[in-house]
Amino acid sequence: MNAFALFSAVAVSWLALRVLHRFAPRIGLLDHPGERRKIHRVAVPHVGGLALFAGLLVGLALAGEGGWWSAPMLGAWLLVIVGTLDDQLQLGPRLRLLAQAGAALLLTLGGGVTLDSLGNLLGFGNIQLGIFAVPFTVFAMVGIINAFNMIDGIDGLAGGLALLALGCVLLIAPPQGHLLTVMLCIMGALIPFLLCNLELPGGRRCKVFLGDAGSLLLGYVVVWALVSATQTPSGAGGAGIEAVTALWLVAIPLMDTLAVMLRRISLGRHPFEADQGHLHHLLSRYFNDQRPALMLILAAAAAMAGMGLIGNVVNVNTPTLFYGALALFATYLLLLRNAARLYRRTRYRPRPVAPKI
Repeated sequence: MNAFALFSAVAVSWLALRVLHRFAPRIGLLDHPGERRKIHRVAVPHVGGLALFAGLLVGLALAGEGGWWSAPMLGAWLLVIVGTLDDQLQLGPRLRLLAQAGAALLLTLGGGVTLDSLGNLLGFGNIQLGIFAVPFTVFAMVGIINAFNMIDGIDGLAGGLALLALGCVLLIAPPQGHLLTVMLCIMGALIPFLLCNLELPGGRRCKVFLGDAGSLLLGYVVVWALVSATQTPSGAGGAGIEAVTALWLVAIPLMDTLAVMLRRISLGRHPFEADQGHLHHLLSRYFNDQRPALMLILAAAAAMAGMGLIGNVVNVNTPTLFYGALALFATYLLLLRNAARLYRRTRYRPRPVAPKI
């Protein structure tokens, strides 16, 4: 049944992309160039999120899961609706944050998806959150959802990072029931989107962006899967992963978002003010092309996720993984701080060719 849901999500997403691409100008879902953070030169429909959601809903229905109005799915509905309105009307970061917090509350209080323990994170024994479980979970969920929203700046990046994180969860801690179907449907729906977004065979002449609706939805499903996997004890319906492993599976979105926000605050600017200071912007300028930047970031994300998975499988102690993640973030901040200097020293410049005599 899950295989049927997967293929249904692929088909529905592909069909929805074709239809929405044609009608995007009429419904006001075009992403126009011109702002500082925009790097495309022509208007592009940002209907990818609606196509993903259509694939998810139809896949769930055909799998017999239903659950369209369960608390976790209500969170998805909220993010897609607010994200679509933001794509149309530019609602601003405050309403997006409120929607993210509301969706996180629906997932925790309504769906029972809560971080109760962080494990032996600091090396002094297990950290049980107790009465702080719900507020900490909501904070963590909003952080990851927002990280996926903010990193959606070049073609294929947010979708590729979501596929990587969800694939890792399926590899070592596959969930059961409703969440498994949700993950498979989203992963299936991402395939035609990425073909169109990257203008690959099968998706040419149908260029689309995710839009806020899509990036928020992806972040929501990823954090739903991660929190559920980290709170699944070994032998209780799944292998489970350590909470610290989740940091490694979404290291790039988290590090980039934190680094960008810290830089903006240090410059006296609003942490959610749009600019071109993200990692993908810097690498795109370095290579004069998005595609090498995408490949490099995905390769780095895969390497970090692989380190987290290996640490989880061979039972590397939790403090080592946690302090390793902090050291990685510190290194990342140092590199970003010296990015301009490194750019001038290492960027390839063709040697001048002597004129023929």
